[in-house]
Amino acid sequence: MANVEMVIDSIRVNVDNNQRAVVLKEKIAERYLPIWMGPAEGDAIAVTLQGVSIPRPLTHDFVCAVIRALRASVQHVIISDLKNDNFYAKTLLKRDKEILEIDCRPSDALAVAVRFGIPIFADDKVLKKVGITLDSETGKSVEQSSAAVPVSKTGVEPSRLEIFSESTQDILERAESEAKSLNHSSISTGHLLLALLKEVNVATEILKNIGIDLIKIQADVEASLAVQPNIEGNEPGLTTAVKKVIQLSVEEARLLGNERVKPEHLLIGLVRQNDGIAAALLRNLMINPERIYIELIRLYTRP
Repeated sequence: MANVEMVIDSIRVNVDNNQRAVVLKEKIAERYLPIWMGPAEGDAIAVTLQGVSIPRPLTHDFVCAVIRALRASVQHVIISDLKNDNFYAKTLLKRDKEILEIDCRPSDALAVAVRFGIPIFADDKVLKKVGITLDSETGKSVEQSSAAVPVSKTGVEPSRLEIFSESTQDILERAESEAKSLNHSSISTGHLLLALLKEVNVATEILKNIGIDLIKIQADVEASLAVQPNIEGNEPGLTTAVKKVIQLSVEEARLLGNERVKPEHLLIGLVRQNDGIAAALLRNLMINPERIYIELIRLYTRP
């Protein structure tokens, strides 16, 4: 059995059914392993990663306290198997000179792992079955290369627009209009972010919830577009950065179990895309994928 060390890349929420996906990433490579779990299980991991203070111990805090009281230590956890679409895990404890291997659910293993700060492994056989490899240049799944999002000179091909929700299609159309109104031949991430900000959607609600002034950021985008209109290149149609944002957005939607790309997926794609006007502005506002995922969880779990 070959074990591969993993790290927690992110915790994502499916806005349709409120399920969580903890996305593990191979520590020294580009394979990803999404593990679906319930809201309570996902939140038990998220609160520790986000440093959220809990007034009373959660179940996993209690488990960790018991382990310490018994003078045992946790060595590591491993996602050990996949049977009938169900993941299996093990937690390895050490007490004196004895190693104890405890069967458990992956969600419990990961919740304990983040509390102790111990290594997380996955059996290579599991990764070969369901691991996702992302192309280092495009950011999309290698296995999805034949289903990449094609684009025309002015935008997304009409034959592929069905992968986008109606609100996302409106944003893409508005981005093209924003570019034309400024006499720009290229549609950059700045135009895309500006279009997203001018629509009422989940993405703008998330930004407001984390204290972002939508009017001010619109002004900042417009100023950046005026000063550096060709910073992402001046090829006609979508810039390379926008194409990468769209590919990342498609990947986000797939990982979250959504059939269509929604505005919140576009927002995460804009944040994850490292280059360009939008990435620089969002980075300056301390907006990262984790903050967006947490707000998505709060948004879809509130009464």
